[in-house]
Amino acid sequence: MNSIPKLLMVILLLFVTVLAFSLPSVRIKDIAYISGIRENQLLGIGLVTGLSGKGDSQGSGLLKGALSNLLANFSIEVDAKDLRSKNCAVVMVSMELPSFARPGDRIDVTVSSIGDARSVEGGILLQTNMKAANGNVYVVAQGKVLVPPANSQSKTVGSIPGGGIVEREILTSYITNDYIKIVLRNPDFVTVTAVAQAITEAFPGIELKSVDSAMVEVKLPEGQRNNPVSFIASLESLNVVPDAAGKVVIDAATGVIIIGENVKIGKVAVSYKQVSATVGFSFLTEDLNPENFVIEDTTSVNDLVDLLKKVGLKTDVIIGILQAIEKAGALFGDLVIM
Repeated sequence: MNSIPKLLMVILLLFVTVLAFSLPSVRIKDIAYISGIRENQLLGIGLVTGLSGKGDSQGSGLLKGALSNLLANFSIEVDAKDLRSKNCAVVMVSMELPSFARPGDRIDVTVSSIGDARSVEGGILLQTNMKAANGNVYVVAQGKVLVPPANSQSKTVGSIPGGGIVEREILTSYITNDYIKIVLRNPDFVTVTAVAQAITEAFPGIELKSVDSAMVEVKLPEGQRNNPVSFIASLESLNVVPDAAGKVVIDAATGVIIIGENVKIGKVAVSYKQVSATVGFSFLTEDLNPENFVIEDTTSVNDLVDLLKKVGLKTDVIIGILQAIEKAGALFGDLVIM
């Protein structure tokens, strides 16, 4: 260990280190979407039965009200206060309706208890209307509730694969006044310019405008207005090279660190316990203790990681040092801690 500068024991413990190297050429559809084409959230309140004593408590007013309303729908009048059951649970049912879903399509739904039930596993969700924010019903859900093994410690949340049947489609509008809007998932002025340039090169003379760092408006060519689907497919298939983000992202829970290629370290001195390091300037002489180690100014991420792979500190120390370097103005990029 004496042959290795002790700086290498200073900065980071990398349980897993992932490098974000130069981004390759990718399709527009992989980094952007067409405005207007999106999922829609649906929500409903339902009743799960057949829970073998693991449902909501008998005194639950919420359960009694739900059961009373259910029976009333079948012309059975029972006062809510006279109802008692431990085999039912009132649940919230949620789902995302994909774009262009048609009546008859089946969609997965998620079921979660909103009462004091101990489990919804194996129960049957009775027919539940799924509403959008406008109050309209688009899907009807029903089926057996499954709880994945990963949720074995919390059985109050489950799913019904294909449990929702689309009854009414949501009309999707993605062309406005002959214009298509391409929206980047990660806004960036350099990338949006590259997208606009790729479209111009592929379709000379086409009308388009880069609105901001996230959107490009493209006018449908006159000859394509009767076949917009084919034209959009051509747009989405174009290749561009997105700009690499200068970020350092840390997952504090797992210790995973992702460092963008463009992130560099400027002039800074780091000291931790008995070890110190300087970046970009040096006071080293032949007589100075080798515990002091110099990293070149504006060290690239590759050079930095070559050193960091050999260290052994805990995740909280990693975060603290990187935060300190950033506050010192020597981390040329964004530090994101999840």
